[in-house]
Amino acid sequence: MRTQRQHRIDRALVRILAALGDLLMPEDILRAEIGLHVVPAPTKTEIDEALRQADLQNRLVSIQGETGLKWKLSENGRAWHAENP
Repeated sequence: MRTQRQHRIDRALVRILAALGDLLMPEDILRAEIGLHVVPAPTKTEIDEALRQADLQNRLVSIQGETGLKWKLSENGRAWHAENP
């Protein structure tokens, strides 16, 4: 079961990616954006855990590009976002 804070971070992660539609977001920018949307800013470990959880739940698609890892929402992620605004 997720804590309130974990759920807040999860929602921020999905909201940020939902705003991009099908575009990919570089991981470093995604991490910075999450830090701007959650107060107090999440630690690196908290963001790592949120990404891992979302990936395990098949909410994300990741692509290793030439400049690093990039993320976008999967169909499951868009459905989860609709249920958890």
